[in-house]
Amino acid sequence: NANYSIDVALDHTSRTLNGRAVVTWRNITSASTSDLRFHLYYNAWKNMRSTYLREDVLAGSLYDATAQDDWGWIEVSAVRLLTGDSTPVDLSSRRRYISPDDGNPNDQTVLQVPLPSPVQPGETVNVEVTWTSRVPRTFARTGTIGSYYFIAQWFPKLGVLEQNGWNCHQFHSGTEFFSDYGIYDVRMKVPGHWVVGASGRERSHTGNADGTTTWVYHAEDVHDFAWTTSPDYVEQRATFTHPGLPPVEMRLLLQPEHTAQAERH
Repeated sequence: NANYSIDVALDHTSRTLNGRAVVTWRNITSASTSDLRFHLYYNAWKNMRSTYLREDVLAGSLYDATAQDDWGWIEVSAVRLLTGDSTPVDLSSRRRYISPDDGNPNDQTVLQVPLPSPVQPGETVNVEVTWTSRVPRTFARTGTIGSYYFIAQWFPKLGVLEQNGWNCHQFHSGTEFFSDYGIYDVRMKVPGHWVVGASGRERSHTGNADGTTTWVYHAEDVHDFAWTTSPDYVEQRATFTHPGLPPVEMRLLLQPEHTAQAERH
């Protein structure tokens, strides 16, 4: 009931992702909602005042508060409600950060977007979101080192509406991730010779006039989408077979210094 069609471009020089998503969300509860709530996970590493890093420091983390070049963030530039006619409703001025768990005014990991009218039970809405993310240095299951990227929790992601309201917590240092299932159609533009691996199945990859390549992936009935890219990946393929089971196509992406480990993987 939460489907994403995403276009994203990686700018390696600035370590940024420029993205646009159309989110198609259906209210499967028996209650209406007058707002939408999005996770902005990368804002956990925007500065040392986020709830995540405050908790991490209290737990004795060795995170270097002075290494500001390692930080990441996500900035939503526009939110628009797509309607049946040709005139979307701009919701950008309505949005605001909220801290439903601890009231931390400096935490920006949850974005509330009030709607012009409530979404009723069974009703579907389409929302367009544009944003820019700066990828942090590899930290807590996402990030980049050199020209290696592992991209997770990277886009504005809807929380889960339950019978008693939104389950959309701030990003905590001991958190897990909870979200609705849906279909993901994602188009990732990266430098031309870079290799991409991602959730779901590859549909195509096509070279562009500007020297980049767009990789297209499709995933069904999943609750998140992650991807990785690097110019150094060595790709190996094999097929798993076993009596009584369908064959499984395997694709392994390795850094060159790890190719001797391919068979073990």
